[in-house]
Amino acid sequence: MRKKQKRSRKMEGIYIIIPALEPEERLCSYVSELCRKIQGHIIVVDDGSGDRYQPIFDRIRAKQKCTVLTHSENKGKGRALKTAFGYVKEKGGKGSRILCVDSDGQHAAVDVFRILGKMCDEPKGVILGERDFSRGGIPFRSWIGNRVISLMFWLESGKWLRDTQTGLRAFDGEYLDVMLEVPGERFEYEMQALLTCIREKIPIRTERICTIYENGNAGSHFRPIRDSVRVVKVLCPTLFRFIFSSIFCTFLDLLLFWISLQILEKTSLAVVLQITVATYVARAGSAMSNYILNRIGVFGCKDDGASFLRYLLLCLFLGAGSAAFVSAVTTFFSVNPVCGKILCDTILFFLSYRMQKSWVFQKGTRGNR
Repeated sequence: MRKKQKRSRKMEGIYIIIPALEPEERLCSYVSELCRKIQGHIIVVDDGSGDRYQPIFDRIRAKQKCTVLTHSENKGKGRALKTAFGYVKEKGGKGSRILCVDSDGQHAAVDVFRILGKMCDEPKGVILGERDFSRGGIPFRSWIGNRVISLMFWLESGKWLRDTQTGLRAFDGEYLDVMLEVPGERFEYEMQALLTCIREKIPIRTERICTIYENGNAGSHFRPIRDSVRVVKVLCPTLFRFIFSSIFCTFLDLLLFWISLQILEKTSLAVVLQITVATYVARAGSAMSNYILNRIGVFGCKDDGASFLRYLLLCLFLGAGSAAFVSAVTTFFSVNPVCGKILCDTILFFLSYRMQKSWVFQKGTRGNR
């Protein structure tokens, strides 16, 4: 009983934020359910829904402990969240607890209540409501999109999260200033917020929640192409530069190999020796160029004298790993060596990026790390 009373007192500073664009009627009943279950304030942000949807917001506004903030035009989910964060900062300050919920029916009230309880018991950090994408009934575009984004998020941040797109997020009021400074106005804001948490060393915890997709997630306002591009731009500026550097150095390797062969053909060296020498010359030149491009142009790392040694060690490790993997799949699975090498080198390419970002050029100073 004492623990219940203590948690009840903690929940007095709760703010539940629901950004809404052209919501369905069920939002009213959902807000009513949250009001019955949770002792806190509910803030709904009308993100430029227009006159047609005002009756819905009026009914919410009439409920006790409910506030509706309005944008005169659609400004995006990120801006709607920041508008609510600014309101909470003014009214509740750093002693508040904040939980963000989507308006499209994906988050069960029981999960909202449970995660709020976790936040009140252990307020440090951010809690994400993690959906289970291994179960059936998940729209294919949602399943594949989340898997790809999780991989890209790991490549950029080094942290694996199974659900980076979840809108159910709880955090302590002491992080309000950080959340208000996160760049982004639309769906990319939530990804930027996670990357900011990692840069600022704010702990991220996950809690499994119900996975709800009603009518194939028809209520979502996520635009698959335009908003996916926004999210990818947040995640992969460094990766894109890394890919360009790799492609450039691949062509440089071929060019140096061809030039070396043209020179060596005029000597008396045996053909095998000519090819061997040309290969080493080309690889040395392209590797040095790749190191310089990655250190300066990709990861923005100051030359501390040790990064080149780490780069060489990584190259040796990847070369040995490629040879061992291709040999293994060729021997035990009867896979064509060329196919095995393509598969292996694709995996090692992404591993190389992660290792260079977190270890080889660990003193990178670019803002999007």
